[in-house]
Formats: sequence, C-alpha cells, structure tokens
Amino acid sequence: MIRLAIVDDHPAIAAAIEAAIGGRDDLRLVGTATSATAALDLVTRTGPDVVVCDLWLDGEPAGLDILAALTSGVTGQPVPRVLVLSGFDQPSFLRAAFEGGAAGYVSKSSPVEAIVSAIEAVAAGETMFPPVTLRALRDAPRRPSARELGAIRLLARGASNDEIAVGLGISIKTVESHLRRLFGRYGVLSRTELAMLAVREGWLGTDP
Repeated sequence: MIRLAIVDDHPAIAAAIEAAIGGRDDLRLVGTATSATAALDLVTRTGPDVVVCDLWLDGEPAGLDILAALTSGVTGQPVPRVLVLSGFDQPSFLRAAFEGGAAGYVSKSSPVEAIVSAIEAVAAGETMFPPVTLRALRDAPRRPSARELGAIRLLARGASNDEIAVGLGISIKTVESHLRRLFGRYGVLSRTELAMLAVREGWLGTDP
C-alpha cells in the first residue's frame, strides 16, 4: 500500500486527490497539511511513502524548504518520495525541484488522474518530470538565495540601497555586494532588468 500525504494550502486540491483514490486498497491518504511546520509534523507522525507538495504556500515558495527538510531526513522517518505539485512551470522552479531531490514535478492544471498516476510512478521508484526539465537544468537561471530574494523583492518595490539595508537588517556595503553579484550572475545591467527577470521567473509571484 502507498501511504500518501498532501501538503497544499488549497483544500480543493487535497479533496480532489482524496476523492480520486477513495475506495482503493493500494493507496491511502494519511493526512494533509497547509504549512511547512504542519507538513514536517505530519511526516514525522505518519511516515508516508509519498508526499505531494505544493511549491507555493501562503505566497512563499515554502515547498522548496519542505523538500530540503524531507530529503535531509530531518523528520527521523525514512525519506519519502516527494512529488512537487505547482501552478508555476518556470524552468528555474523545475531546476530547483530537480536539484533539491524531488521525484517529480506535476502541474496543477493536470487532470487528477494524471496526478494519481504520477504518485504511483514515484512510489515505484520512477521520476516524473516534464520533457523540458533537461533544458531547464541547462538553461534556467538558478534561484537566488533567501537573502538575495529579499533584496530583489525590496528593489522591485522601488527601494533604495539604504532602504534595502534597513529592511533586511544588513549594511549598505552588503546590499551593494548582493546586487553586484546578482547583476553578474544573471547578466543584467540595471535594477529594472533584475526586477523584470525576477517577475518573469516567478520569484516574486504569488501562487495562482
């Protein structure tokens, strides 16, 4: 039997998957969670074989943090197979999920039957990534760190270096260092280009 946990802040997603597997003897939902803290608690208590995890929770990419925690074995349970479920399909998120140890990445626009099939596949040891993943790994920009993303978010709102420093509790020199590194890494020449890249890649977005 495949023991399944679902982490998603949209109740309809969990409800649809639960309805699709209802009555089956080979798939059982052991619980749901809507936050990173609740997700880790759920996995610690139930030891699921597969975790279906939304990438964005409460407007933040907390799914990547959950993925990192689960694949590191922090719960003390056998490491589950993690199937990322997201409304975002930007290559940088595919890359982050793949490199973070996810077993698959499925779009929320997929039919529920396809999601269930992906759950079965990853439980059997397969990987379930879209065909664009190899291109994404080669071409997609790597996501900024949490601190860098904080600076980009403030920059995109029009904050000056002084305001970014105050907002993040760091020195102006550190802000300048972050921005120089980001400009060089992503090949942009201005604050506007950096902000536009962040929007295009979905780094500042909220979950659809």
